[in-house]
Amino acid sequence: MYEAFVIFSQTNNTSIERYAQEIQAFYANSTGEKPVLKVNGQTILVVFEGIQFSINRNCQPQVALESKELSRFAMSDHEEIAKSTCRLEISGAKDPQMNYFNDFLFLIQCAEQLGKVWTFNTRQGEFM
Repeated sequence: MYEAFVIFSQTNNTSIERYAQEIQAFYANSTGEKPVLKVNGQTILVVFEGIQFSINRNCQPQVALESKELSRFAMSDHEEIAKSTCRLEISGAKDPQMNYFNDFLFLIQCAEQLGKVWTFNTRQGEFM
């Protein structure tokens, strides 16, 4: 199972549509399997033949509180992370053979193209 929070800096308030464009651009230039993207409100579904990733843009009030808590685990940028009010929540189904691990990392990489972000692995409880 894949799970991560991509925490935006306070100055990065990228829309879910802009992130979807970044994903589409990445896979347009890829030689591998190309996913189908479905944007619905603040959620993107990234659908491959063997797995589906769900990406939710969350700017609810609890994100600010959780960012403060998560900042304790960071090696640097504690204050910036603590001020974050928005994040992407990426999740994917079990993938025992890890066939889609690189795609999980590519989705994170696409978010990194949008500006300053920090990625927190929710399963491991640490920043990547």
